[in-house]
Amino acid sequence: MAVQDTAATFIGLTNDNEFFSAHYLAEVFQGDFADTIKDWDAREEQAKEAGAEYTTPHRALRNLNQGYFALRHKLKTERSAAERIRLQRDFFKDLLGTLGIPYQPENRTIAPNTELPVLSTLGDQLWVLGALDANNEGEDPLSLQLHSNQFFGPGPHHDKLKNTSWYSILNEAVFRQVAGHNDNPPRWVLLISDRQGILIDRYKWSQNRMLRFDWEEILGRRDDKTLKATAVLLHRESLAPDEGQCRLDSLDENSHKHAFAVSDDLKYALRQAIELLGNEAAEQLIAQARDRKEGIYSGSNALDADQLSKECLRTMYRILFLFYIEARPELGYLPAEDETWRMGYSLDSLRDLESVRLTTEESRKGHYFHHSLQRMFTLIYEGNQVSRQKDDLHESTANAFTLQGLDSHLFDPAKTPMLNRVTFSNETLQQVIQSMSLTRPTKGKKRRGRVSYTQLGINQLGAVYEALLSYRGFFATEDLYEVAPKGQNINPDELDTGYFVTQSQLDEFDDKERVYDKVDGKLSLRVHPKGKFIYRMAGRDREKSASYYTPEVLTKSLVKYTLKERLTEEVTADDILDLTVCEPAMGSAAFLNEAVNQLAEAYLTRKQQELGERIPHEDYQRELQRVKMHIADHNVYGVDLNPIAVELAEVSLWLNALSGGHNVPWFGYQLFTGNSLIGARREVHPRIALKKQAKEGYWYNNAPRRLNPETLLNPEGEGGRAEGEIYHFLLPDPGMAGYNDKVAKQLRPDAFKKIKDWKKDFCAPLDEQEIKTLQSLSDAVDRLWREHTQMLEQHRRRTEDTYPLWGQEQVEEHHTTTREKDNL
Repeated sequence: MAVQDTAATFIGLTNDNEFFSAHYLAEVFQGDFADTIKDWDAREEQAKEAGAEYTTPHRALRNLNQGYFALRHKLKTERSAAERIRLQRDFFKDLLGTLGIPYQPENRTIAPNTELPVLSTLGDQLWVLGALDANNEGEDPLSLQLHSNQFFGPGPHHDKLKNTSWYSILNEAVFRQVAGHNDNPPRWVLLISDRQGILIDRYKWSQNRMLRFDWEEILGRRDDKTLKATAVLLHRESLAPDEGQCRLDSLDENSHKHAFAVSDDLKYALRQAIELLGNEAAEQLIAQARDRKEGIYSGSNALDADQLSKECLRTMYRILFLFYIEARPELGYLPAEDETWRMGYSLDSLRDLESVRLTTEESRKGHYFHHSLQRMFTLIYEGNQVSRQKDDLHESTANAFTLQGLDSHLFDPAKTPMLNRVTFSNETLQQVIQSMSLTRPTKGKKRRGRVSYTQLGINQLGAVYEALLSYRGFFATEDLYEVAPKGQNINPDELDTGYFVTQSQLDEFDDKERVYDKVDGKLSLRVHPKGKFIYRMAGRDREKSASYYTPEVLTKSLVKYTLKERLTEEVTADDILDLTVCEPAMGSAAFLNEAVNQLAEAYLTRKQQELGERIPHEDYQRELQRVKMHIADHNVYGVDLNPIAVELAEVSLWLNALSGGHNVPWFGYQLFTGNSLIGARREVHPRIALKKQAKEGYWYNNAPRRLNPETLLNPEGEGGRAEGEIYHFLLPDPGMAGYNDKVAKQLRPDAFKKIKDWKKDFCAPLDEQEIKTLQSLSDAVDRLWREHTQMLEQHRRRTEDTYPLWGQEQVEEHHTTTREKDNL
């Protein structure tokens, strides 16, 4: 179904499927069009001074109020279609006049023997079309049909399109290129009826993203902000300027920029939240160990900072998932319409308490937030049917709604064994919810904005996630002080690399290298007391993990032009479902998600063309998500050095492919932790290259031969491993143990000499016995590789779920549980 977000700031405007990001439209857009309003106001003032007539577009819109409601009154009793059309067009002419759009009615030929009545055309930039609500029932203009009386002039007309819905006309005629007639379809279409206007961007039409304007609300309430927003969005200067960039394109760019600005705030919030959870968890776990008279700092019971970091991160993933899914009720994952869920269980109900002052010790140290979150996590994982017997917190309403469980690793309590022994205080969790709900405080008196998770896409959330991949948690074993490069020591950014020294080391750094916090004009050394859990990027963590996030615009472009080489005209829609995508350094799966998105859209586009059918507007998003789920579950593979990145990629791919129902893709055979730079590829060296000879003939001075992938299961096929050839990963290489740092050499010259001597012996030519051993090992590799591939194929068939896809033969849905898949 279409997702309709009414922008509360602009009454009467509806943002279908996020034409603009919802938060941008509600919180930022007004500031972005302020200069345009100032220009119009100044123009009006200058006209008054010159004795000329000019009314600003937003005031001209306000002045339509009386005439509009007089029209509505007449239309209630008028039954003649011709007269209704005439009355409507009087209003349309006035409306377009206020927006700077000339009223130029004509019958436009858009295909052989096919005309379309248009109210105005501005080249290939803007067409204005009128829809007639013949029955006066306030129907969606897209569902209304073209009436024969809407053609201009006495006729006869080429009226093939009469009695066709405007939705179909847009799909099959307006946006379809026809040589000699409709060579350049319009970028923008404004479809207006007596009740509503719809602004459509051809580039967003396939995703059913559009802006709707309710004339009755806008002209009836005459809200100043809404009138200004409407005038800016629909004015000729915004849609079809005589020169320069289209204003709506500039606004769209700002919308994307703002989404990343909000995601930057969430990076700080997430890091702070993990540190808050880690410190309270450590405090409780230490107290529990003392009660049991067990050691906590060493031995088998030592508190593991890495494990604690992972579990705190998983907890935050759960909370982020809930924020994200509650912002998308159309997916049907949660009983969002149920009052019991919304008021008693939802995360949104906790957000209502984010700023309530906890004035007593009981309220600060209580556990309402903790029990509410855990109740939510349990309900999400087990579903209402399993959990209702255990509902102690909300006993009276436990059976008031139905919720199917999500069979996901993310909410599996076995993934957080340490935190299962912790009960967080209201004080801590309120700070966590608040930091994830509100934008960061800014200087001055500007109020913190509420983060809208509706407008945060997977790319923005990926940027938040990936920012923390190079972070790690550790305990301060003694008081630690922060230091920084000179000139960067006053209130340094907490997301930047942190350098920590002990008190005894602090004297080695001068005052301009010691980190100070400046509060109310006073400077104090930044110190982390002994025992504190610190979650930061320390030293060379980012360089070692190579965790860098690729901006969305670059991701989209790279994937687009990579796929362009594969998605040639000969490739059918069904062929797309057989493509595989592999990302050898996937991070948060930004490239994989973008590939899933573009392949899914390409599949639906080609399948519609092949079948000569069109997916109904209200069904498109659901069908797209189903295809994305299928591709994510069957076609994508990824590797990353960081195990947390692999876990994150699972969540990211899942969120991106969410569709109606409760299917959870399983990535056990698709996403792996590993180093793709040091890979066991199916590449071989000839036997002769291993023997003593001129240096340039040795294996390490020549590229290995790549084997034909098809010979993995058919070793006799062309391009397979010849007798005597040896796999490259079984051989030594001079690049191993390649330490060349000059400073390190000066510090440890003896160690470097040992490495050099060892490498010389290690990379020497092989004797006959060694070569025979390596040949036997290569034979064994072939056998095991073949067996593993066959086993993998069998397991993939058993673990792959089936999804109903548009344009495919209906198959019986088949799903196995995550636990069943894990146990294979």
